[in-house]
Amino acid sequence: MNQGHNIKVKNRLGEMMRQPGGRSVIEALKGAQKRLEKLSPDLLKSLDKAIARLDAGASALHDPPDEKALSEVYQASNEIIALAGLVGYAPIDEVAHGLCELIDAFLTEGQWNDQAIRVHIDSAQLLRTLPPTDKDARERVLDGLRKVWNRFGVRQPAPPPPQAEDAAK
Repeated sequence: MNQGHNIKVKNRLGEMMRQPGGRSVIEALKGAQKRLEKLSPDLLKSLDKAIARLDAGASALHDPPDEKALSEVYQASNEIIALAGLVGYAPIDEVAHGLCELIDAFLTEGQWNDQAIRVHIDSAQLLRTLPPTDKDARERVLDGLRKVWNRFGVRQPAPPPPQAEDAAK
């Protein structure tokens, strides 16, 4: 029987980080935040387009759901998940995750509820109009969706990490 061998690989990044000088983690994060702020208008436009595509795709869903519309809903949701936290709209990320979980549950259970789908689209649109700093209003919207998820036995999406919510500050 062959014996395993441990191979030590040099971690160049780790070595560089241990060197004195250069930028601290805090400085690097501040620099990244400044670059995100420059991109923010374009990212917000992309988020708005993804929400519009989600709306159009969801409007075309029927019972049973059309495969093309279902694919559009998932693609738009994935784009929303990728963009929302970057521009300070992490709750919209949670809405998109919850919508995907809800649709998965509907497909698995063989049930369908257009109103439950629609409330997710409406919530994403509403959250987009709220200022990122209005945490109370955002939380009320998410509380309403959590009731929908509980009603249909849907696993609640994990809340986004705190730094994602603070991106707009």
